[in-house]
Amino acid sequence: MAMKSRIFAALAAAVLAVSAAAAPGPLPSMGVILQADNADLGGSTAVIGATIFTGDTLATENTGELRARFGPSQIYLFPNSNVLVNKTANGFSANLTGGSVLVSSGAGETFQVLADGATVQPKTSQQTVAQISWVSPTELLLTSRLGDLAVTMGDETQTVSAGSSFRMMITPAAQPGSSPTPAQPVVFAGQNRFYFVAILFISAGTTYALIRALESNDAIQAPTLVK
Repeated sequence: MAMKSRIFAALAAAVLAVSAAAAPGPLPSMGVILQADNADLGGSTAVIGATIFTGDTLATENTGELRARFGPSQIYLFPNSNVLVNKTANGFSANLTGGSVLVSSGAGETFQVLADGATVQPKTSQQTVAQISWVSPTELLLTSRLGDLAVTMGDETQTVSAGSSFRMMITPAAQPGSSPTPAQPVVFAGQNRFYFVAILFISAGTTYALIRALESNDAIQAPTLVK
């Protein structure tokens, strides 16, 4: 009887050890909230100092704002915006499903903003600051405040130069729309095509002040939203 008890105990211990090894570990933390007003983190009210984990959703209400730090990089959500964030090998990614975000990367870091099938990221490893706005399933607003941006859809990549702002118009190849003018080159990407329409130039003074603010952990005034 004692032998059977010992065998049973050994088997139970083995099962528990295997179960513990197979159980998924906690999601890695990736950042912290620096500023929040009428904002949500993972479906709960966002508060300053809260930890952000990979796979979390960040959202702001109509009058809300949220700013978070991921190492040397940051993201700022304008009102009525929504992103899903994930940690990457050398930065972070944000899946933008509505609204506008301002993203910055420290030197040697990068970000990826995914929207409407496009990927927007720094073109180099230098510090970069950009604004990406979701307008519709076929339109994005892209602004580079510092550093060049690489915009990729399918196997095609175009550049948004520092200090410039463009509307990115996306037209599914199966549903062609009106043809762009000769000054608006069409880029075929998979089954979609896109072209840029220049709309604005960003002043260096405003950009410098914004960069200095983003380097701080203190609350900042709402940045000007390029429209």
